[in-house]
Amino acid sequence: MKNALQRWEITTAKPKSTEAIAELCSPLEKLPLVGNAKDVDFSITVDGSDTEVEATRDHPTVKVGYLRVAGSMVQLDVFRSLRNVRYIDPRVVRQSQTEYAFDVALPGSQLARPGMTGIETWRSELDAFLLNSRFDSSTTMTLADGLLALHGTKAAPAKRIPLRVCPGCGLKARDENTLTVDANGGVCPSCQDHLYLADVLRTHEEYNVEGSNFTPLGRVMTASERLMSLCYLDFFSNTAPTVLQHTIFITDGPLAMFGPLAPLKRRFQTYLSDMSRWCKTQGLVAPLMVGIEKSGAFVEHAEQIRDLIPVGHVMRLTNDYINRISGRPASNQYGVDEFYGRRFIYRTSSGDVLVITVNPAPGISPYDGSAEAEGWEAYPTLRLICEVLDSLRTRMYRHAVVPVALAHSAAALPLGVGRSVLTMMAQQNIPGLKVDLQAVQPPTYFKR
Repeated sequence: MKNALQRWEITTAKPKSTEAIAELCSPLEKLPLVGNAKDVDFSITVDGSDTEVEATRDHPTVKVGYLRVAGSMVQLDVFRSLRNVRYIDPRVVRQSQTEYAFDVALPGSQLARPGMTGIETWRSELDAFLLNSRFDSSTTMTLADGLLALHGTKAAPAKRIPLRVCPGCGLKARDENTLTVDANGGVCPSCQDHLYLADVLRTHEEYNVEGSNFTPLGRVMTASERLMSLCYLDFFSNTAPTVLQHTIFITDGPLAMFGPLAPLKRRFQTYLSDMSRWCKTQGLVAPLMVGIEKSGAFVEHAEQIRDLIPVGHVMRLTNDYINRISGRPASNQYGVDEFYGRRFIYRTSSGDVLVITVNPAPGISPYDGSAEAEGWEAYPTLRLICEVLDSLRTRMYRHAVVPVALAHSAAALPLGVGRSVLTMMAQQNIPGLKVDLQAVQPPTYFKR
């Protein structure tokens, strides 16, 4: 084992040569600029959190998943003004933020509706969640509407969405008309089973009938976050287009879809390209969409090379560089199937680093390996996004910006004693479960 350990090296470690970093960096002021950072008055940030709890000690394999997704709108001028204030009034901070969140419980293993299997129950409950979850309390648009909009065009949401395969019998679609669903679902022509709009997400493919379903729960959270952002975009473009000129849309995490959600990446890329073209016809800057990462291999690497990136510079990550630091073969086409934006590392004016994902210009696939996709000109909103984020840094935690920190607070599920409450909710409401009082006792530090 000792010999094996001594043969390895960390691929994301700080490179020995500074030239490999320098040639990929550019000062912010040399990048193309569209719009003005001072015109961006609002941020809309979407974040989610999820957890899975055991229902009782008598039934440890009976699990319930809880999910919360929150959208947070922040008046950015308030925070910019607070930078010059010695003592900050928390009431001012609170008044500058508006948030909206929705919660859902999803069935884990060993839970089913009468007459249904576990997977059928998961599909049915997820479908009800999409159909009933509005992205904002002042609208009637649901996540299901957002999913249909994603598969349509700016002018016309899709009426029906094709499925790749029937979840019931495994029938593969011969063409786009073989298996389709609308808001009310559909019917498989082979097995006659009911199809759900939620089947488009394909999270049922990872459902586990005997163990943890934290993975598909995480997929639902990701899809909900992205669809919520899309709903805001769609709503403002239809009702108040000029709002897009003054708003930055921030996602917690990269602009990407993984696992069974990956095929939706192409839909997001097409939708955002269509939206950018429409904005141009209206004389507006393309939507400012950015994903910010708080953790992961790229964030760790950014910290390793921070001192090699000059302050106020952006570093582009070419396919060759990504493959080298991640231990992938040089020929690997990284991100081509998952990302609808491209990663950059920005070293802010305060000296810390942000790992961000930014949308390309219309018609460009961010990771197709071409010189165009790896060039600066392909990301016209990059400079403006960096300038806006630079004014919103916070020391609440590493790699944090104010809108993400506030959205994370709005979306956070309770920990500690709160987790016990979620367990007790399951015990008190699922028929046949015995309440385990010992399992829901508060921690000792809550006792007198």
